[in-house]
Amino acid sequence: MERVTHLQDPADIRLIVSDMDGTLLDDSGRVPDDFWPVLEALLRAGVMFSPASGRQYQTLRETFGEREGLVFIAENGTNVVRDGSSIALEPVVLSVIPAIVEWARTAAATGSDVGIVVCGVRTAYIERTDAEFFAKVKPYYEALAVVDDVLAASSDDTVVKLAIYDFASAEDRTGPALRGLGLEADVVVSGEHWVDVMRPGVNKGRALMRLQHELGISKEQTMAFGDYLNDAEMLDAAGESYAMANAHPSIRARARHLAPSNDDDGVVTSILAAFPGLLQGAR
Repeated sequence: MERVTHLQDPADIRLIVSDMDGTLLDDSGRVPDDFWPVLEALLRAGVMFSPASGRQYQTLRETFGEREGLVFIAENGTNVVRDGSSIALEPVVLSVIPAIVEWARTAAATGSDVGIVVCGVRTAYIERTDAEFFAKVKPYYEALAVVDDVLAASSDDTVVKLAIYDFASAEDRTGPALRGLGLEADVVVSGEHWVDVMRPGVNKGRALMRLQHELGISKEQTMAFGDYLNDAEMLDAAGESYAMANAHPSIRARARHLAPSNDDDGVVTSILAAFPGLLQGAR
């Protein structure tokens, strides 16, 4: 395994962006306890922090609360929220929604173990109701509606993403199948079992660049952490990019630094290495 590396020289970091699953969260899906004093110290020091995740805004808000200096990059960059209001919203092309829903329904009816989540700004919608699927979906969607027809239920919401959970391999099966449809959408494998369908050109990196512009923060003043394919553009948009030790090989090759794994508190360790003395005097 490559040697863990950290930012060596003092840098003017004003914004830290971190993926959640496989990055900030440990393997049990928890935020490490020692992250919270680090977050509070960063915000006191005027360094902004942004969770950047495939999770919806309501879920991220439930985890972090509303703190001054906290900005949420939700739904893989399709919804950027500051002070409770969306400052960047990227809806899915409308014609894509029924096509993807019908694909998921047909795949399930013909034996593929998949389920779809239609991700609206107001809430997420599912029509598959078995406990196994629900257990995979609920941690990511605090606002979740179980409905008879996701197309009908979401028709008066703004749909920013379509997420498909594949109990087999998202990278090997569902991702290639959805790309093969040739729709006006980007298909991104966001985890071992998750595929996200979004408006073309939308990703965490684009969201980060819009956020940098909004805040007046440069690429060189940005630190970012990620582990999977949907983090690639986000790492490109940060001057100090970190792949976790547990990251996908292509992400490890893409990042400037290698952080300890998510289960070894890699985000906190790397932040403290870059900000020596951050916690001195903290209560």
